[in-house]
Amino acid sequence: MQVRRPVLWLAGGLVLMLALLVLGLRVGSYATSYSFILNTFRHYNPADPAQLVLVQLRLPRLLLALLAGASLAVSGYLLQTLVTNPLADPYLLGTASGASLGAIATYVLVPSLTFMGVYLPPVAALAGAFLATLLVVALGTRRGRILPAPLLLAGVAVGALAAAIGSLLTFLASPEGSLRSVVFWAFGSFERAGWAVLPYPAAALGISLFVLAFMQKDLNLLLLGEERAAALGLPVARRRWLLVLLAAGLTGGVVALCGPVGFVGLLVPHLTRGLLGTTGRYNLLGCAVLGGSFLLACDLLARLLYPPAGLPVGLVTALFGVPFFVYLLRKTT
Repeated sequence: MQVRRPVLWLAGGLVLMLALLVLGLRVGSYATSYSFILNTFRHYNPADPAQLVLVQLRLPRLLLALLAGASLAVSGYLLQTLVTNPLADPYLLGTASGASLGAIATYVLVPSLTFMGVYLPPVAALAGAFLATLLVVALGTRRGRILPAPLLLAGVAVGALAAAIGSLLTFLASPEGSLRSVVFWAFGSFERAGWAVLPYPAAALGISLFVLAFMQKDLNLLLLGEERAAALGLPVARRRWLLVLLAAGLTGGVVALCGPVGFVGLLVPHLTRGLLGTTGRYNLLGCAVLGGSFLLACDLLARLLYPPAGLPVGLVTALFGVPFFVYLLRKTT
């Protein structure tokens, strides 16, 4: 029974994710039924406005929410494993703040937002995520060892610095153009969803999960602490650098497309460990499924509370995440 339980929870998460996808397709300015959704996918007619909205707007939005939730959840799982601290997430370690600064800089400083045909905000966000994370790791490293407490303090400091520079750029932005883009992006939403951008977060998540599938044993060893993991033959330094790069890539891609969406990387890994066990072999996949389901549910709730456009999804995740963070803080102190 112990072997089958994680599989059953994972199957239940997949069913929940599919159910939320279908429910999300029904909610919006156009009222749709289940039969209409099924008929749209059987006989898609772009001349029909309702079908066009369903396929070109709602479905990409939902898929982006799913990919963003899965990516942030996996990133949070990696960072909590990296520093063996339950309070760690992409925002506490400065990764998301660096990505935000990179995106804001392009909105404010690059009028066309493109260079040689490349859309710059995602590229700049990824670069910002990597640079901020590398700086935090460098500040949190002593004699070649990453120490959890200095790493968290460095993350807070670098995150605050990135936020301050981002605020300065926002203050200097043009009210007619870039300021509006920055403010809209800073709320956190899936309005930029489209079939053209979906391959990027999908590829980042797929590659990360493929690499991590061969590292589950290493992740479990890291939970034992650096010294014990090294004594068992794990090349701790190399593994930690790889985890940092994967977490930064996942977070930077999401922030670039969706803006800052907080607390997913904090809440979902804890839920996954509670359901599947601390060292379960399906934890990474479960994290991705539950993270995608969580953000789909938050997006659905956002659109139900303020139809048809919906509230910024970052506000909804904060409603769940802040109480959970306070609970964790009281539990671990």
